Amino acid sequence: MNNLKKKKIILAVCIILIFIPLASFSEISVNSNEYYINKKQSLKSTNGKFYAYIVLLFNENPHFVNIIQMGTIPLKEISVEGFNVKAYRNYLNTIRNTPLYKDAEIILKVFIEPQSFNEKSLKVIEDRLTERKIILKFYKESGHNRSGISLDYCIYGDKKKIDFTHPILKSGGDVFIINPYIYYDEFSTSNSTFYHDMIYIDHEEVRNDVIIASNIMKGKEIKSLFYVGSRVTDDIKYCILKAFEGGKNIKNDIWKIFVIHELTHKIINNSYNSFDQVTGEEISMSSSIYSNPYLGLSTMYSYLNYSKFNPHRIAALNYIQFLSKKLKNTKYVNNPGLIKFINSEVIKKISFEHVNSCLDSFNKK
Repeated sequence: MNNLKKKKIILAVCIILIFIPLASFSEISVNSNEYYINKKQSLKSTNGKFYAYIVLLFNENPHFVNIIQMGTIPLKEISVEGFNVKAYRNYLNTIRNTPLYKDAEIILKVFIEPQSFNEKSLKVIEDRLTERKIILKFYKESGHNRSGISLDYCIYGDKKKIDFTHPILKSGGDVFIINPYIYYDEFSTSNSTFYHDMIYIDHEEVRNDVIIASNIMKGKEIKSLFYVGSRVTDDIKYCILKAFEGGKNIKNDIWKIFVIHELTHKIINNSYNSFDQVTGEEISMSSSIYSNPYLGLSTMYSYLNYSKFNPHRIAALNYIQFLSKKLKNTKYVNNPGLIKFINSEVIKKISFEHVNSCLDSFNKK
């Protein structure tokens, strides 16, 4: 999609969004291992307002600015050439904090004097803004009719580098967990995101599974709850009880499984240029089982309860077929519940081989 078309789409969307009530864009409250989002990170905060004006400047999108104060950028102004620069300069004149002023001033210079910056200097600015919870990536676009530098992405939130390596695959570079402070459509459920170095974990999904696993360990009733999107079966219960016997940390282990799953998708997207959903789910599931056999199997059993043509269910069935062939026993295909009784080291070995078998399939295509 060319840049002009992008601009037109953004403009149309932002005009619609201006009329959506403010309450629709309330902050996302997350509570996990490292993050707790509070009012200090709202759009009305110092950094939030800075973020809103960066989006206005580069994307000509007044949506976030108008959330802070409705009517700041009237609709009639959007059609005026250079309205974004004028509005940004007005914002700049309101800043009294010297460090913030310097950061905001350099952003304007990037926009109007792109020739003054190279990749190294832009990276310094990106890192500086990350400290302000503004995660963005500049890119130079030849033929751009307004500026030689545009935004690949700009997110209000924070990011944390994944501090462990993938159990099987090589990532080829740092990957970060993104934690947005405001609502974005692309961060609705746990996913590997559109961006090459970022994944997103839905903290409510993690919290849900942690609650269910905790209740199983306590012997509580959980019939009405869904674990990884499935009613809790006896197979899932068994695997949860085995996974956390001996007082293991439920929250940390479940969080890590989520991260491994999405990190796997990111690696096969980046390193193998594969976006096949079924194969991606196979590799992600097998990687999870390899990392934590019983917890990974609890996910597999959940997938088996998905609808007939769901890619997750197909991935689970493919895994079971692979396991059955390796063990030369069809009983596991006919009765997958027996898999949970296989020695965990055998399960790990088969899962490792399954991942490599899937990777080999990429080379044959």
